[in-house]
Amino acid sequence: MSLAALFGFGSVIFLIVMTGAFVYGMTSLRAAADRDSYRPGSSKN
Repeated sequence: MSLAALFGFGSVIFLIVMTGAFVYGMTSLRAAADRDSYRPGSSKN
């Protein structure tokens, strides 16, 4: 495999992994906000 092919393959894997980590982080933040029943911009106290 050429270096360019390896770099392209690694970039794709990196993007997939980082997208999954971002979605997981957003989901856990959402769960924490729901647990505290706090939503930014809502009129609930």
